[in-house]
Amino acid sequence: MDPGHAQLRKSSLRIRSGHSLVELAVVIALLSVLALIGWSSARDQVGAFRLMGAARLFQSDVQGLRALAIAENREARLLLVEADTDMNPEEPQIGMWLLQVGNRSSGSTEWDTLPVDVDGVADGGQGERSLDVGGAEERPGISVAAWVPLAGPGLGNADGIVFSPRGFVANPASDFVDGYITVQVVNKRGNRADDGTFPHVSLRIARGGLAHMETSEGTALADGSVGAGGTTTQ
Repeated sequence: MDPGHAQLRKSSLRIRSGHSLVELAVVIALLSVLALIGWSSARDQVGAFRLMGAARLFQSDVQGLRALAIAENREARLLLVEADTDMNPEEPQIGMWLLQVGNRSSGSTEWDTLPVDVDGVADGGQGERSLDVGGAEERPGISVAAWVPLAGPGLGNADGIVFSPRGFVANPASDFVDGYITVQVVNKRGNRADDGTFPHVSLRIARGGLAHMETSEGTALADGSVGAGGTTTQ
């Protein structure tokens, strides 16, 4: 083979090899970007799923306690226990509430955490809702926001939402801001909005014991079974 031709062939191979390495690097970079985008999207979707799960659990508990008060002809109470006061995404989630039944139809002096005591022994346990690490309802990144302090009816019901045997909320008027008692569940690991807030769902409980959810995107999620009539809007 002509030496000049051989040298030219080697140079061509080196050039083609160089192009291949550059192309490979570009492909790897593109795949990395796509993987990052995919992970971010998946993370947001998982966070949104956990957020809605926690919000629907709270809404379902409101429904259940209202029905329990009517069925048992005695007060039932959702007691707010723990809130995440700083919403630091680097810290574990915080959020806890209790489901309880009173000993009277009005002015209860004792509260039993569910299940309902039928044998004189306080069982407890099933009525504890904890989003915390290791909690029965653990949901990473999903916290209960600090709520406006609730006076509750009578004495000993601070931060409690009390349902009467008629299905109404017995709390004083001062607990209803703009007509509702509002509790927010927050995805503190989600993407912040322009106003600096994290994705959240506001659970609004009216005097009549009816509840509905509103997302931070402005979507109202109505649940007829809880009494907030209407259809879900998207």
